[in-house]
Amino acid sequence: MTWIGRQRFALATCPSTSDEAARLARAGAAHGTVVIADAQTHGRGRLGRPWASPPGNLYLSTVLRLPLPPQDVPAVTLAIGIAVCDVARRFGAPVGLKWPNDVVVADADTGAIRKLAGILVESQCHGGRVEAVIAGIGVNLVGPVDPSIASRAVSLPDLVADDQPLPDRDAFVDALLPVLETWIDRYVAGGAAIVVPAWEARMCVGLRVRVPDAAIEGDALGLELDGALCVRDDTGVIHRIRSGEAEAIHP
Repeated sequence: MTWIGRQRFALATCPSTSDEAARLARAGAAHGTVVIADAQTHGRGRLGRPWASPPGNLYLSTVLRLPLPPQDVPAVTLAIGIAVCDVARRFGAPVGLKWPNDVVVADADTGAIRKLAGILVESQCHGGRVEAVIAGIGVNLVGPVDPSIASRAVSLPDLVADDQPLPDRDAFVDALLPVLETWIDRYVAGGAAIVVPAWEARMCVGLRVRVPDAAIEGDALGLELDGALCVRDDTGVIHRIRSGEAEAIHP
């Protein structure tokens, strides 16, 4: 590693690591500053959804100072997703990626999709220029997950074979940070042409999705080079979804 995690803030608890990282960014925190909390009281995912944040899991946010225009920031999510997916696989989890920001496992028998990790990327902009990107990562490292979300969430111990060693939070972070740095640097250097094929190679295949904002339902095919999701509806028309949420539909 050359830049990520050179400055780290470890908190017992906070409302949100992303909020804390955003505060540090406004105060001038350097590129790669990392905030980790044992627990969050108001963790959140995309669209303001609550993210259950009991002790033991990974709640990490980092300040990124990237030379990107605002329109190129969303694809940072793809680069981060690749990193989280690869590290989870390294520890034995048979996970894949679901657009735009989830690391998931698909049940081979039922088709049910359950989330292991989520990513939240937010920007601080001024005068049309991106001053900082705040990237938040949540990973369910300890189990079992709360019964109220067990149908849509999963923990690392649920996915790993009994004879496979399980990482604690620090071990997962130590494995994640260099991979995260590598993929962010690759995106900055090579753009979507580097990241999109790598993301598609890890994509959960055969997903049927619903995009509520666009009133579209169909089969997820892959990504455009700008990171848009391609969905083929039942009439054969291919729609390009550039924003919003793609909900997995169980067969």
